Amino acid sequence: MSFFREIILVSVPLIFLLVAMYLMLRHFFKENGRQFDFLKNEQELQRLKLSIDKKLNSDKILIQHKLQAFERMALFLERINPPNLITRYIGANQKAPEFQKLLLQSIREEYEHNMSQQIFLSSSSWELIKSAKEEISGLINASMSAEMMDKSAGIFAQEILSKGFSDNKDPIDKAMQSLKSELADL
Repeated sequence: MSFFREIILVSVPLIFLLVAMYLMLRHFFKENGRQFDFLKNEQELQRLKLSIDKKLNSDKILIQHKLQAFERMALFLERINPPNLITRYIGANQKAPEFQKLLLQSIREEYEHNMSQQIFLSSSSWELIKSAKEEISGLINASMSAEMMDKSAGIFAQEILSKGFSDNKDPIDKAMQSLKSELADL
């Protein structure tokens, strides 16, 4: 009996010790799990914040590029507008055919210089800009006739301006309105 008594005397405190140790470890692992979850959530919040900041910076840069594209295309449209185009390139002692060539070359160069801006514009705005360029070039070519070959650049310029576009069919105005509408939506 004394053997059982000694085993009980030794095992009861050992059982209490094991139970206490189990409870302490369980509490420790719960707290550790909570801290781990908290740190994990904190890290996820930091990652999300960085992602949002990166997106905002990216959007800010994109908007700046879009605004620059709208500005450049509006300038392009103004530069190819026949009255502006003519006054910029007309010179004394110029003949109509060389003036025609100069005007068409200028339109082409301006267009090629600004072609990259199409990635920042809607397809419809870009198509209207291309159409305006083509219609202006068409107007210049349509104004040149066999009888114009010996005329001065001034007379040719008057012919272009007289044939011009009516207000409701002005391709530059249509393209400009599209740009303004797109800018308002931005």
